Amino acid sequence: MDKKEVYETTQKYLIPCVATYYKEPLVLDRGKGKYVYDLDGKEYLDFLGIVTISVGHCDEEITAKIGEQMKRLQHTSTFYPNVPIVSLAEKLAQITPGKLQKSFFTNSGAEAVEPHSSGATLYEEP
Repeated sequence: MDKKEVYETTQKYLIPCVATYYKEPLVLDRGKGKYVYDLDGKEYLDFLGIVTISVGHCDEEITAKIGEQMKRLQHTSTFYPNVPIVSLAEKLAQITPGKLQKSFFTNSGAEAVEPHSSGATLYEEP
């Protein structure tokens, strides 16, 4: 697809609240490190930094680890413990200062308030 086709398809199939904030937004094709590239190959320094790229785009070591994990287990809920989640929680407990020893993993900030807003009791250490 070229830029025009992407814009037209966006208007046709994405609801209006999926805002781009620009009359003609960049149509991103790929990313590497701190840069993103449009469909024409023009390079841009990515200052947006939304959660998923806190380590840069397509870091080779991270991409390899993700590929390994995707071959084992692509997605699960926190209802089911697994080695990666408990290993990460343990590592965070080791490097976090003070009494912060428990982790709560979520997809976004919205889930951070769900247990409380649903009436569930928040876990606190005695």
